[in-house]
Amino acid sequence: MKPLISITCAALACLVTTTPASAAVAGCDRCSDLPRLYRELLEQEFLRNRFDRWVKEAYYPVSVAAMQQSAADQLGAAMRGGLYGPLKTDSGPAGNGAAAPSFGTDLNSKSCALVEYVKDAQGKQVQRPVTPEQVHRKLCAPMAKFVLTHEGHHQASCRAAYSTGGTAQFGTTEFVAKDDVEAYQAGIAVLRDHIAVLARECGWSGSTNARRPDGTSTVPTPDQVVELKNATRTQASLLKRKSK
Repeated sequence: MKPLISITCAALACLVTTTPASAAVAGCDRCSDLPRLYRELLEQEFLRNRFDRWVKEAYYPVSVAAMQQSAADQLGAAMRGGLYGPLKTDSGPAGNGAAAPSFGTDLNSKSCALVEYVKDAQGKQVQRPVTPEQVHRKLCAPMAKFVLTHEGHHQASCRAAYSTGGTAQFGTTEFVAKDDVEAYQAGIAVLRDHIAVLARECGWSGSTNARRPDGTSTVPTPDQVVELKNATRTQASLLKRKSK
């Protein structure tokens, strides 16, 4: 599937938002990275919940394209609104609407290849093949793992459909919504694991329940993330003063 909005449904991960490569290639292993990683988590959970609601209600928009557009619009509104809570004022891309598509899974071929979405000379969005190694060069380790996990689920679904002659379901809202819920959940687990480990390294005492009911890692609250970032910044400032 395709990361953000799929006009032709040529890919499955219809709404995977990722931090621009220029901002993310550094390790994503510093305390100052926690707010950015947490915003990504909030976006992915918002999208999972939106698609899950359609699945549970069994009441879908009129087409896959309309469903994806609706989810993208709702995410954009949430990003401009209260989605980020105390993290909205932190530096970085917050509240400016949904990010542009980046990676996806090609449904037009039984290879179900991983692809990247880019703009051509005319400004039209096109897809081109991309390898996992290239994804790792464009994104920091946890973000690359998140994308590859999400798309890995879509690739498996795609190959299974080709093997059983079930590719017609690529155009059904029921299939796309269910597959997106599962792919988002897989990627969310990756993000939560990394955030939990990094937060502990930054001084978070953790939770009495290390795992949530869905099996994913418990992470700090947004307020705690702000506290961890500020505490690290203060400590670094004090060490700098002492070293003079």
